[in-house]
Amino acid sequence: MFGRNPQVEDRRQVALADYGILDTPAEAEFQDIVKVASEVCGMPVSLISLLDGERQWFKAEVGFGQDETPLSQSICAYAAQQDDIFEIEDLTRDRRTASNPLVTGGPQVRFYAGAPLITPDGVSLGALCVLDTKPNKLTPSQAFVLRTLSRQVITVLELRRSLRQRRESDRRNKAILQSAVDYAIVSLDLKGLVTSWSPGAEHILGWDEAEMCGKPVHVFFTEEDVYAGIPEQEMASALLHGCGTDERWHIRKSGERFWANGEMMPLWDEHGRHEGFLKILRDRTSQRNAAAKEAADAAFMRGVLSSSADCIKVLDPNARLTFMNDGGLAVIEADDFNQVRGCDWTGFWQGKSRDDARAAFWAALAGGTGHFQAPAETLKGTPKWWDVQVTPIRDAEGRPERLLVVSRDITKQRASDQLVTESEKRWRGLFEGMQEGFFSGEIIRDADGKPVDYRFVEINPAFAAQSGLPVETVGRSLRETISDIPDWVIETYARVVDTGTPEVFEIAVPELRRTFEVRAYRETEQRFAAMFIDVSERKRADAMRAALAELGDRLRNTDNRAESAKVAAEILGRTLGLSHAGYGSVRHDSETIDVGQGWTASGLPSVNGIHAFRDYGSYIENLKGGHAVIIDDVTEDPRTSEDAAALAAIHVRSLLNLPLMEHGRFVALLYALKDAPYAWTPAEIGFANTIADRTRAAMARIEAEERQTTLNLELSHRMKNMLAMVQSIATQTMRTATDLDAAKETLAGRLIALSKSHDLLLDGTVGSAPIETLIRNALRNHEDNAGRFVLEGPSFTVGSKAAMSLSLMLHELATNAAKYGALSTAIGKVSVVWSLRQNGGEPHCVLRWSEQGGPVVVPPTRTGFGSRLIGRGLAGNFGGEVDLSYPAAGVVCLIDAPLTGLQAEDAPTAGH
Repeated sequence: MFGRNPQVEDRRQVALADYGILDTPAEAEFQDIVKVASEVCGMPVSLISLLDGERQWFKAEVGFGQDETPLSQSICAYAAQQDDIFEIEDLTRDRRTASNPLVTGGPQVRFYAGAPLITPDGVSLGALCVLDTKPNKLTPSQAFVLRTLSRQVITVLELRRSLRQRRESDRRNKAILQSAVDYAIVSLDLKGLVTSWSPGAEHILGWDEAEMCGKPVHVFFTEEDVYAGIPEQEMASALLHGCGTDERWHIRKSGERFWANGEMMPLWDEHGRHEGFLKILRDRTSQRNAAAKEAADAAFMRGVLSSSADCIKVLDPNARLTFMNDGGLAVIEADDFNQVRGCDWTGFWQGKSRDDARAAFWAALAGGTGHFQAPAETLKGTPKWWDVQVTPIRDAEGRPERLLVVSRDITKQRASDQLVTESEKRWRGLFEGMQEGFFSGEIIRDADGKPVDYRFVEINPAFAAQSGLPVETVGRSLRETISDIPDWVIETYARVVDTGTPEVFEIAVPELRRTFEVRAYRETEQRFAAMFIDVSERKRADAMRAALAELGDRLRNTDNRAESAKVAAEILGRTLGLSHAGYGSVRHDSETIDVGQGWTASGLPSVNGIHAFRDYGSYIENLKGGHAVIIDDVTEDPRTSEDAAALAAIHVRSLLNLPLMEHGRFVALLYALKDAPYAWTPAEIGFANTIADRTRAAMARIEAEERQTTLNLELSHRMKNMLAMVQSIATQTMRTATDLDAAKETLAGRLIALSKSHDLLLDGTVGSAPIETLIRNALRNHEDNAGRFVLEGPSFTVGSKAAMSLSLMLHELATNAAKYGALSTAIGKVSVVWSLRQNGGEPHCVLRWSEQGGPVVVPPTRTGFGSRLIGRGLAGNFGGEVDLSYPAAGVVCLIDAPLTGLQAEDAPTAGH
């Protein structure tokens, strides 16, 4: 394959495009060349091949039958790289062509000879070639003819291009003449007779070319100029100087005079001989009239300048004063222009004002406009403020040659503007800083005049914050920013504009949980203004006051604690817009809350049931301490973030928990929940506390009434039990007593123990007492030092049904220990240990009384009332078992009873 040179190929493409030969139809002059080449060389095929990118295209061909072939099959590409004839006698024997498809197939070419087609610029376009189907060789005469014909191809291409360029030049020149209608272009012969007449000449002078050809040029000169020989003088000047110019009046065909400037130039033939003249004429009448008007205007302006109150000055390029009008001299308090003539104008200014003056001067000298406002004193020292503009005065070529300075006295205007600026600044500060929202708008109406929208004209920062709309909303319409705005809002503002009557109304923005009082008034024909006053807190306070009043009314009319809690939860949830609200009773030991019947917002599932506090966070200790738990977002608070998923499962994202305490213990909870993040306000927290307090007070009233009823019944029941118990104790004591004094002492002790058990029950919660408190009270009379008793076990409550019996049992054990056992010595101790265990799936309490450090124990020979009380006190009444044993080291009493029996609330009768 032949080598390719990108630079050569680029030059070839440019040349081919310039000749305009590619892909043109067959033409006889090129066909004749290939026929001559074929016949002279005796070859069946002859081609004019032009190399175009990836192909070779044939402008003319004989015996080949194709218009082009791929460049990869081109043998002419080798010829195009030569300076003279390129010849291969047997293509099958040349490695460059042996595998060429034209050789191996198709026409089975065997011989090739080609002469390169080289342009005068040295660019090879392709080749003129001949081909044979058998090996061959050119004779010298054949080679000469082929070389000559290749040059003929280039000659034809050059001739065609020259003709095309000549036609294009003629066309362009004609177009120029046709379009130059503002110029009269006339050619003359040596005698001054017209030989050609342009369309511009016809347009300006009125005669057409047919009328003027052969006529003398004098026809469009005035009579006085013809008489003075002006046309001849112009032709002589053109010959002498190469150009003759004039500017004078001329005559149209209509006889109208017009002012024109023109040139007369000699015409020369191709041999340099003078053959005539060319006259170019342009109508300048309007310019001459404009110049005359300008002169008149200049005279007028000189009069205006002299009467103007502004200080009008002219500066040279060095900023020196060359002119000042009379009004200017008066305003700067100068007696005569000679006082300031030649002075540096920038020297009249001081400080920054001088810098401004110099900047304005240089801006105008550069062709722009300088402008500034600054203070300066008059020549007599009067302080004034000036508005100054500096502009260039240009020369004929448009370059600044002098500067015009107009200084206007704005002292009074400046003082007035300063007052206005200060006033606007004060009002703008008020507008920007006021807490009330403010905006002005313009009503937008449809084709029928119906109000359909309004456009924001101005918005203050407070309104932007209130509405959530950015200040950049100015210029946009309301429906562009809030598409679902109700129609009544737009209609209200339109009514204010139409009637001119101010209106006051309220707008609630649920997304912001805000309510605004709007005061609207008309500004102009279609403009209005509105002030937004945030009344959200007032509305919420009113709603909370109304809610508390409703709560009081409804609580007064109920005597049911569950109903009271339900009413409170409903009012709390509805007023604060909660997702859930209500009360729950707390199980302190298991750290759970039992929500019986809480309030739930529409569309949300209830949270009723038992919940473990620690499943939802780590704030249980706060509640136990009596502290409110307020969390705005459970996903961000460290106490709940790890359990946020559990809270989300019950639709809780924000919570307010208020613990209800009794005797320092956390017994109940008022909860207020929201399913979205929320910042609880102090007013809302106070409202929830008030709800809790009033509800708790109402429930306490109901509980007190219920308790009083219960106590009345219990008192009657207990009095009967007490009398029976006293009768039983007295009978048993007297029966076993050895003498009256012993019976008296024993009876007194047992009655005191009985009394303390009643005191314990009355001091604790109604009907129950903590086990450790119960044990300590039963043993208190025998605790003569800190180490006498060791108490250890879990905390739980003992109901009233077992408390009295357990107290009497412990009292009997302690009394016996004081008489005969560990408490009868100084070093004796008693250990009371209890624990909880499962027995057959039911929780049991196991309590062990053990003595140590006392005298050696001897089992009693008979069983007294105290022993029988101990043995039967819990077994018969509560399904428990008592094992009383007498090891030598000390008495041991083991009590095992069901926890449900120990926590029962009904007191036993005396007969049990």
